[in-house]
Amino acid sequence: MGRWYVWAPMSTRATSAIATATRPPHRVDAAAGRDFRPEIQGLRAVAVGLVVLTHLWPARLHGGYVGVDVFFVISGYLITSHLWREVTATGTVDVPAFWARRIRRLLPASFLVLLLSGVAMLLVAPRTVWTTTTRQLAASALYAQNWVLQWDAVDYMAKDNDPTVAQHYWSLSVEEQFYLVWPLIVVAALWLLRRRLNDWEIDLRTDPAVRRRRAGPARGVVTAAIGAVGLASLTTSVLMTADDRARAYFSTFTRAWEFAAGALVALIAVTVSGRLRSPLGWAGLGAIVASAVMFDERSAFPGWIALLPVLGTAAVIVATDSTDSTDSAPPDRRRRRSAAWWLARRPATFVGDVSYAVYLWHWPLIVLTPYLTGHRLRWPEKLAIVAITLVLAWISTTWIERPMRTGPLLASATWRAFVFALAGMVAIGGLHWGVTRLVGQQEDQARREGEQVAARMAGCLGPRSLDPGRTCVPVEGTGPLLVPAESLVRQGYSEILQNCQQAIISPGLKTCVLGTTTGAERTVALLGDSHAAQWTPMFDEIGKQLRWKIVVHVKGSCPMSLARRVLPGERGDTRQLACEAFNRAGMDDIAAHPEITDVFVAAMPGAYRWTQAPGVPLANPAVDGYTAAWDRLTAAGARLHVIAGTPRTRGSNVPTCLARHPDDVLACSVRRADALPADEQRQVAERWKGRPSVIDLTDQLCDATWCYARIGSVAVHRDGNHLTLEYARMLAPYAIAQLPASLRRG
Repeated sequence: MGRWYVWAPMSTRATSAIATATRPPHRVDAAAGRDFRPEIQGLRAVAVGLVVLTHLWPARLHGGYVGVDVFFVISGYLITSHLWREVTATGTVDVPAFWARRIRRLLPASFLVLLLSGVAMLLVAPRTVWTTTTRQLAASALYAQNWVLQWDAVDYMAKDNDPTVAQHYWSLSVEEQFYLVWPLIVVAALWLLRRRLNDWEIDLRTDPAVRRRRAGPARGVVTAAIGAVGLASLTTSVLMTADDRARAYFSTFTRAWEFAAGALVALIAVTVSGRLRSPLGWAGLGAIVASAVMFDERSAFPGWIALLPVLGTAAVIVATDSTDSTDSAPPDRRRRRSAAWWLARRPATFVGDVSYAVYLWHWPLIVLTPYLTGHRLRWPEKLAIVAITLVLAWISTTWIERPMRTGPLLASATWRAFVFALAGMVAIGGLHWGVTRLVGQQEDQARREGEQVAARMAGCLGPRSLDPGRTCVPVEGTGPLLVPAESLVRQGYSEILQNCQQAIISPGLKTCVLGTTTGAERTVALLGDSHAAQWTPMFDEIGKQLRWKIVVHVKGSCPMSLARRVLPGERGDTRQLACEAFNRAGMDDIAAHPEITDVFVAAMPGAYRWTQAPGVPLANPAVDGYTAAWDRLTAAGARLHVIAGTPRTRGSNVPTCLARHPDDVLACSVRRADALPADEQRQVAERWKGRPSVIDLTDQLCDATWCYARIGSVAVHRDGNHLTLEYARMLAPYAIAQLPASLRRG
């Protein structure tokens, strides 16, 4: 019985969607195929240039991230060309050998950059980013980084994480997953063809006539299989992007169609007449550049708009022809007018040759440089990063990538490549394990020092440092923090928040009970978004002191309102519907429990815009959404209390700022005049007929001039805008002092 094996020998030139190496000594036609396409090298240079430019100058080039999509299409085209050429030439495709070649081509440079980036991070970055970084390093070594970032995209606690040196490996993870699965799709399609045919007794590997006769049906089956995968992926991309753009961006399932687009170009082998070739090539390049200029972080990407750069890339590939673009072709006027000729010039092909390494190196330099300089990147530093990236890319391509790909160390036996891959993954995973243990030990030591801080600070610990009449100098405190900065960044995953705060995409009601759980003298409720959740330690303490039972219904990005909240950049209505369902369930729960006498609400000020929710007519959603919800709560017999919003901070991660500026705490603080945004919920409360009481703890967070990042040796914020557990708990007596007298008496 004749068999189709799976084997696709790796081209020495066009072997990756990101880069390639030295020019091979031969050229072959691609669909039947051509192995070396210098214009594709130039197209790679365009793609990596867009990515680097948008990372360095995001305000000037918003959509350069489409360069990744260009890489995906090129990868689909080249890899499918190689696989199909081997199938038609030998009748076999050896999957393990294919995977081994991908390992030899991609992993040596990848592992090198991961390891060096990890070491550099340990040397120059604060400990607040160590565990997050090594976690992503390990995920990148396993080529699962896109799944980690996809999870973080829906994890409210991770939204303020600092960028890591491995964040850009998400696209390489998608590529490796493509390389893992793509030959198996070809194998499956050919197996189905074999099941349908009855005359497979002839060995296709030795009978060229049979092989040629079967090539047509086989091509059709493989094309149909890849087309079906591409259509399913494109549909998923459109639907998921409309539903949750952040999650869709990193998903393999929303990106597979881009590889399929390139694969279909290779299989269908479209030809274009010479007269149309130049306009088509320039139109394709124009589509790519237009995407980079028009798209930004708010665009519904990938979705259907990704068709523009994807089809543009496909057009360039179809239109270009090496006979018109090679260095040896006479540079007559017609050839100079074609996109292929310009893409095949040596400056472009040089960047294309090292583009994989450029992609690997540029992002760690962008992330690490500010830790060295102490400020955001400036023009001279950005230009230096470009130059250093090109030098490192050339060195690693010449001295690491090429020797490891072709040298006997890995190329002499297939199994060696797999052992190398496993060893690299274990080594980088071991780095994460070791750093996690080291940080844990350092945190234990810091906690012991914190106990000494608490004893030494006495009457000036935390918010007491701002009490009128005290002489606590400096207000920020001296020495180490009560809780070290590296511990603060993980407080979002603390037990109290995990138990009490509902996930941002979940509509179901989540309830936790704090304070006095048995024999309570009063039952109250806490409702709102994550800025209500930040008060859970304080209410837990209040409940214990006043013998209250605290029922908590809080959900990230979901203030208690009957209007539809709108967040910048959020696409689709899944999170909005989840918030509305959660709020309705919370109000119903309050109504079903008449023992709840008081309801406290809180929301992040200045975070939301408001519009009509379906079925809820509101004249002014920003105001009436709150008052309509409050009317329902008070109709159930509860009294309403509003907690004023907390001040803005200087950045997205205050603990990291404190770790970077241990001797200049004002570097992380904000002037009071700039730190207090308009608090819409408080403004509505002051005009609402119910006249709720307002608890305002601003004076325990700010003095007349500054809103501090640390007060009395206690860090105020655990991320970019939420209070630390310790500081919130310390505010309990100040909140009790502002309660109506009837509540303080119980």
